Amino acid sequence: MDEQNINIDKKEIIQNKKDEKSERKKAVVKMSIFLLILLIIGGIYGAYWIFYGRRYIKTENAYVNSSQNVVTSQIPGRIKEILAENTQEVKKGQLIAVIDDTDYKIALENAAADLGKSVRVYFALSSNAGQMKDELLSRESQLKKAETDFAMDRASYNAGLISRLQYETSKNNFYIAKAMTEQSRKALENAEIQAKTSSVYNHPDVQKAVAAYKNAYVNLMRTKVYAPEDGKIVKKAVFLGQQVNPSQELLTIINLKDIWVDANLKETQMKNIKIGDRVKLKSDINGKVYSGYIQGISAGTGSALSLLPAQNATGNWIKIVQRVPVRIIFDEDSLKENGTVPVGSSMTAEINTDIINKNIVPYKKIISSLYEIDENILNEKINKIIENNMNKN
Repeated sequence: MDEQNINIDKKEIIQNKKDEKSERKKAVVKMSIFLLILLIIGGIYGAYWIFYGRRYIKTENAYVNSSQNVVTSQIPGRIKEILAENTQEVKKGQLIAVIDDTDYKIALENAAADLGKSVRVYFALSSNAGQMKDELLSRESQLKKAETDFAMDRASYNAGLISRLQYETSKNNFYIAKAMTEQSRKALENAEIQAKTSSVYNHPDVQKAVAAYKNAYVNLMRTKVYAPEDGKIVKKAVFLGQQVNPSQELLTIINLKDIWVDANLKETQMKNIKIGDRVKLKSDINGKVYSGYIQGISAGTGSALSLLPAQNATGNWIKIVQRVPVRIIFDEDSLKENGTVPVGSSMTAEINTDIINKNIVPYKKIISSLYEIDENILNEKINKIIENNMNKN
């Protein structure tokens, strides 16, 4: 009985050792599999980092943007014609609205009349100066006679030959003649100063009238509202018969051929970002892939440049990853091939920090010449008015 128990115990011990060995083998196999999985994951991540993650930065926080050219009224008036509507495409310089020009035509006629009057006044000054000179000579002659009469009457009065009334009358006539002579002398000096100029064009009154005529001429031009550039009309806010005022917004024009993408990257993604980095852009609207490059990087984060910047000097401050706007422009060939996309539509931007675009297009210089005056035509009109009023006083 004891021998049987001993044999059973030995068998159990041997079996337990076998079980322990089997468990150790299973554990080793599991650990090996786990380490292999970790190694594979690490290898995949390493390959991803080497071939993609190290070079590419991707974000879906990107939107199409463009210059929104707000068309405003330059003068007050009532709209009498509208030649444009929302979604309509217009060309630069195309007429899009007309303001009633009746008052401005009258103002221009008044300015022309004032210019002619100032010219006539200028030429009348020389003639007036001559007349005033003759008048001064006459007044001086009258003063001399009054002075002689006063001297004689004073001697006669002292001798008792004339009355005091006659003496006082003679005295008053002398002082009146003296005052009138001085007044004529000052008037002559003023007339000579007013007439003293090298040319009618240099006279202050004529120059002021010319400026008023130019202002009326320009205001009449501004009754016609033109498109400042090519584009599509949005946010039209003007209607027939509406009274508009200077600087009032009439409509907005967006040029879809001059668009870019504002990609808002996390600050943790900005380490290798630089101007010129090539970018692949995928539109959410049409699913097409565009190409471009980074043209500029914002000087501040979105929160710092917002209307109400965040105040972080508080006791409950929590760190939030900020985003930095990056300006991406499209390649022209890419836009021609895939077509334009609406402003505000979403894009997925993938930036390749290893490829640099060397042919960076500079920022465009925008010039408007809608109300530029043709100086030659305007000067011809002014010269004609001046010539028609010369020496016709």
